[in-house]
Amino acid sequence: MGATAATLVMRQRRIEHRGTGVLAPREDVTSPLNACYYRMETLVREMQSPETGVPVRSQKLFLTTIPSAFTGYDIMEWLMSNLSIDESAEALHLASLLCQHGYIFPVGEGKTLQVRDDSSLYRFQTPYYWPSQNHVPDPTDYAIYIQKKMIRGKQKDALEEYEMEAYDQLKKTLSSKWEFIVMQAEEQLKAAKERSRGDKLVADSQERAYWRVYMPPPGFTSSLECRPVQPGRAAATGTERNSRASLTAELRHLRGCLMRARSKVSQAAECLVASYETYLEFDPLLSPVLPSNPWLTDDPTFMELGQPLVECPTEWRVRRWAISLDELAADPTGLHEITKCMQKEHSHENIRFWTAVHQLRKAALSDVESRVSAIYSEFLRPGAPCEINIDGRTMEKTQKLMKNPSRFTFDQAADHVYELLLKKDCYPRFLRSEHYGNLLTNAVNPSSKKRQLFSFGGVGKKKTLTTTSSKLSLATGTATRSDQEQGNCAETPSAASAGIFLGVSPRAVSLPKLTLPSPSSPLLSPAGSASAPVTSSSPRNGPSTAPGPTVAAFSSPAAQQRHQQPEETGPAAKTAKKKDKTVSWTRHF
Repeated sequence: MGATAATLVMRQRRIEHRGTGVLAPREDVTSPLNACYYRMETLVREMQSPETGVPVRSQKLFLTTIPSAFTGYDIMEWLMSNLSIDESAEALHLASLLCQHGYIFPVGEGKTLQVRDDSSLYRFQTPYYWPSQNHVPDPTDYAIYIQKKMIRGKQKDALEEYEMEAYDQLKKTLSSKWEFIVMQAEEQLKAAKERSRGDKLVADSQERAYWRVYMPPPGFTSSLECRPVQPGRAAATGTERNSRASLTAELRHLRGCLMRARSKVSQAAECLVASYETYLEFDPLLSPVLPSNPWLTDDPTFMELGQPLVECPTEWRVRRWAISLDELAADPTGLHEITKCMQKEHSHENIRFWTAVHQLRKAALSDVESRVSAIYSEFLRPGAPCEINIDGRTMEKTQKLMKNPSRFTFDQAADHVYELLLKKDCYPRFLRSEHYGNLLTNAVNPSSKKRQLFSFGGVGKKKTLTTTSSKLSLATGTATRSDQEQGNCAETPSAASAGIFLGVSPRAVSLPKLTLPSPSSPLLSPAGSASAPVTSSSPRNGPSTAPGPTVAAFSSPAAQQRHQQPEETGPAAKTAKKKDKTVSWTRHF
């Protein structure tokens, strides 16, 4: 009686919604996909009605009769008239959706599942192949279908190229049961011979359309989503879906979705930018390495300052500890400093317990049991010397885990201490403490300096060259007395040549004034050699006396003879002086 009443209600609702384009949903449909299939299948059943549906008849195509088919004009006309559709494009789109989901299919070998508004022929798919049956394409069934096509064609040319590749692959994969596949294909072909020719053609086209939807050719997509239903597992019935337990679980899931934390894209972007700005100066790829990059220079200061444990950390390192407790705990020096600070405040048991648990994870397997006992005796046992404060539930779980000691026995207790005690109590007090302020004040601040691979000396201020008396006497040994009297020693060719000889620009050479002895001076020996020193005046050191070669030592024989004789006057004497001067310079250079 109940089933009959439900059937009458469904039929009445279908009649009420007929022709309006809106179909009544089924009461046991909970999945959106099943609801969509239900609406499409209801529409297809209306189209298959013998009285008011799409006219299905045998169609003539040239000299061939095609049974149980209808044209594209027929389906378009039915959809527009029964669903009150004004535009043909909308009706064509709806018909194409039915074709892509496997409810109707084109007659022939058409690869494109599209309905055209013309005289092309189409058929209805049998309800056994509808998507609501939750068919999962099985490789064995597909191999049987391809094997039947090969037997009917008697040649491999009857298969498409992609089917030929699938056949070779399946033959390798299913080689252990290939004989069974061939036997099944032959038996199905024998059973099909008992049908009439028209029924056999329709059944073959329906099977071909099914595999066209579920195993499309390369370049074509399938509109169906293969549901992850395990073979042999029955789908849940309507009674199970509507049970109190299932509805309670669904309600709990929906409430959890409402309580789930969500954030806007703008807020997430702001957090990302803030994180980037925080870690910008600590990124060695985006900020320069101070004092210098040890991979580019020979300065090992950066590696020395970056040791795991250092006595005086850098300012860069100390400021990074203030970002979060994770950054502080990841640095051995930071962990050591916060432990020292907590020792001064007599609250170091929490950080010591957390450090001991992390060291336990890296301990050897033979030492695990002894370390677990030592940690429990020091921190968790009632009356322990460094007893920590944890809640009773965490303590109970830890005591249960103590029965089978492992590296992870105290993980829950360590997480509790880290999140509630260290992060919310010890870490803020450390940042506000005088100890952290002194670390920041006394921290090393390496300056940026560029070290050169080769030192060629700095470019300093140009200094005026002061030559010694020996070099000056060497370069100006043939200077005449008239030049000395005029005081133009720096402007004479001898002075300029002295600068060139010493490898210095003539403008940078400041030559002192030389005082040459007279020919009648007793300092000159008869041989023309003198032992008297040469006096020179330096602008920095004042007058200096240094032994050096005399003028006679570098003069020509004619000049020596002229110095020993009284000086002659007149044009002839001046010409002889010029010749002596030219010869002396030529010999010298």
